[in-house]
Amino acid sequence: IRDVATLVSDIARASAEQATGLEEVGKALAQMDEVTQRNSALVEENAATAHTLEEQAKSMDEQVSFFRTEEEPVDVAPARPVAPARQAARPHAPEQKPARAKAAAA
Repeated sequence: IRDVATLVSDIARASAEQATGLEEVGKALAQMDEVTQRNSALVEENAATAHTLEEQAKSMDEQVSFFRTEEEPVDVAPARPVAPARQAARPHAPEQKPARAKAAAA
């Protein structure tokens, strides 16, 4: 009878461990489902954003095409405006006082 009681006790303990393990598996599945749903929402949001950006790019292309003509080559504009070339500075001669002012000062 002791052997049967020990076996029943071991079975009860193993069943409790299995129940705990199944509970942990259930929690893990619930977390995975939640993460999957969040990822799905993010994918939908990114798709909507990509569509909006595509529409804005098309609109900007249409607006910019107004300024183009067939005679002009289509070049990529520089990233920043180029400053105009500066002219070489002329040496500046010191001002000379008029001769009368020199004479009056003397």
